[in-house]
Amino acid sequence: MLWIRSFFSFLAGRRKPAYRLAEALDGLPEAIALFDDEERLIHCNKAFRRTYHIPADARVRGRSFSAILYTARLFEIAEEPARDPREDEVCDRILLHHCIADGETLVLPMPGGRRIEMRAVRTADGSTLTTRREIAGLGSYDERVVDFQSVYLQRKM
Repeated sequence: MLWIRSFFSFLAGRRKPAYRLAEALDGLPEAIALFDDEERLIHCNKAFRRTYHIPADARVRGRSFSAILYTARLFEIAEEPARDPREDEVCDRILLHHCIADGETLVLPMPGGRRIEMRAVRTADGSTLTTRREIAGLGSYDERVVDFQSVYLQRKM
């Protein structure tokens, strides 16, 4: 009986770090999701659900990235008649980027000077970690530094 209790306390202790990590990911503004080697969703944070129009109570674990993307794109183009997300150029670019998963950043321009930055990275076991964030017209930190430096150099000359 003692070994059973110690085994369950061992398991409970092992789950705590994973639970804390899931809580930390939920607090991030970037949409983050992990897909297994067969492209089925393992875990996603709240920002991912918000970004892809997934209701809080919807079960999406095990869904493919393409199914999630096409469903979200249907919400975005719902006001445009006779559009199929499977024939959408943006969806094609996102899916290709997700399949390659080389860690490069895919930048998609949006109306109003905003843009979306997406990154997909393949892990050692074949899983794919994907992130997505929206930049509100200011650009990334690196671009702002470069812009500042160019303005500074122009004024100095």
